[in-house]
Amino acid sequence: MSNKNTKNTYYSPKWISCRLDNVIDSTVDSIKCFCVDPTSNFTRSRILTPKTLIKFILGLQAHSLSGEVSDYFTSSNIDIPSISAVSQRRDLLYPEIFKSINRRFLSSIDNLSTLNGYYILAQDGSDINLPFWHDDTQISYGQDSIVCQYHLNALYDCINHVFWESRIDLPTKKSEKSARIDFINHRNYPENSIITADRGYESYNLIAHCIENNQKFVFRVKDIDTRSGIMTSISLPDETFDITVTRTLTNLQTNEVKKNENNQFVFVPSTSVFDYLDACNRFYNLSFRIVRFKIADDKYETLVTNLDENEFGLSDFKDLYHLRWNEETAFYYLKHAVGMLYFHCKKRQHIQQEIYASILFYNYANLIIQNIKKKIKLKKTKYIYNINVRSALTNIRNYFRNQIKEYILIRNIKNI
Repeated sequence: MSNKNTKNTYYSPKWISCRLDNVIDSTVDSIKCFCVDPTSNFTRSRILTPKTLIKFILGLQAHSLSGEVSDYFTSSNIDIPSISAVSQRRDLLYPEIFKSINRRFLSSIDNLSTLNGYYILAQDGSDINLPFWHDDTQISYGQDSIVCQYHLNALYDCINHVFWESRIDLPTKKSEKSARIDFINHRNYPENSIITADRGYESYNLIAHCIENNQKFVFRVKDIDTRSGIMTSISLPDETFDITVTRTLTNLQTNEVKKNENNQFVFVPSTSVFDYLDACNRFYNLSFRIVRFKIADDKYETLVTNLDENEFGLSDFKDLYHLRWNEETAFYYLKHAVGMLYFHCKKRQHIQQEIYASILFYNYANLIIQNIKKKIKLKKTKYIYNINVRSALTNIRNYFRNQIKEYILIRNIKNI
């Protein structure tokens, strides 16, 4: 039976902000790793120090760049730099610095919740519309239109409501599976995690990468009546079940493979990608668990997984998989509340900075919100308080920019 493990330790907005500040400081100490030219960039004293620039980008709102500069530096008691100076300093900074800060910041928080000791991570993607820029080499030209978009692939913590990992790609379906494999191979998220994904990620190659990297997974796949997909040619009953199957993948077409008794073999054509078949390894055995349960009178959901049945029984999977839908809401708030729709530039390097900065700010804000929720629960109030996330994000941005005090922030969040 699955059990949510929640740590009741409460951290104040000030404590979380200090953690973020400490991570930014330590990152700035190694700023050369994130500069276009490590030998000369950020070596001279300027108003826009690396830390000031990073925090400025983190605190961007939906105003014009000139308005953002005036508003931010007026409240920070620093001489207001010119728009040109801000742009030139941003040219020196790789966007990946915000990803590095995000990973180290999340890893420094020790009161995150788990399910049966696992973090539940969901991967999904979302398209981001970009302003047209004549120097963009990645524009897609269609028959009647020009497509200026990025596709953001992200790994989302469904219980703690934060993004552990992200990658900016071109808007193609192929990028989603490759991003997932890239995340798994680099493992910049907690080791004790379960990754979930929707049917768009259905792939033997992805399952094999998870198993080879000891990664727990739960993937939604097409149902048993599909003509294409993992369930094809597997003899399964049209009912609820929980079974383990083994398929042998091969790129050979021997008589035994063609005969395919008991549907043992899966032929992998040259047009498909499977990274564990080569000239020396012509056969690959892949074992996984298939779980099918009813979600309506005449409708079933089918999942493939490598979770141990002693940890997660058939009855647990409906709740486990339902958690992944939180990511859809997270993308909405990331775009419409944090402001990942409103860019202050056309340069693609600057836009990528703002995308990764938006994710970092979203995580920072949600950690504050989740901790305030814990404090409310610890008081054992008569009613369950629902926090208006959109309004809370606005107040947290004001707090981040030193425009309101901590006690006002907590009061405002509790009252909205």
